[in-house]
Formats: sequence, structure tokens, C-alpha cells
Amino acid sequence: QHRLQKGNYILRETDKSGIFHIGNSVDYEKKAEAYRQKTGAYIELDSNPLWSVFDKVIILLNDLRSKKYILSWQLDKMMPKRETVQLAYLYFIPKPHKVIHF
Repeated sequence: QHRLQKGNYILRETDKSGIFHIGNSVDYEKKAEAYRQKTGAYIELDSNPLWSVFDKVIILLNDLRSKKYILSWQLDKMMPKRETVQLAYLYFIPKPHKVIHF
């Protein structure tokens, strides 16, 4: 862990496979910036909207339940948990099944 921080590296778990990948944080930032410029699909936020969005979802779900548009079990299933909710973020990971030659 100390080496990762000292060396400016990022440790990421790859999708679905559970394999870990260590990459240079500068490379990740360059890839992210290039992708944002290329696609125009992302903007950097000045503040974290997570809890505002979370509260709005709770209000909406409770409103749906009070108007009987959803059943109690559906409310329970859809209700987000404060301790596990997180914003999605842009990150790049290699595909572990593809061999990279240096």
C-alpha cells in the first residue's frame, strides 16, 4: 500500500473477473482527459451531488408508496442504502483476457 502511494500508482479491480490491475495514476488521468475531450460525454463536477440525489430518490419512492403506485415489498427492494450507495465514476481498466506485449 505504501509503495502504491509513494509510486503514484492506482490499484483497480477489473470488471467481472476479480483480477487486480496496477497502473500509473498519471496514465489514468491522461486517458480520462482524452476520453472526455473525444466524447464530450462527461463534465467534471464542482461538488458532490450524491446526497442531494439520494434524498430525492427517497422522497420519490416514499411518494410512490403513499400513493399506492408501488407495493411495500417493491419499496423495500428499491430503497437505496446510505452505507452502500456511491456515484458512478469514469475509470479505465485493461481487459484481463487480452495479452499486452511490451
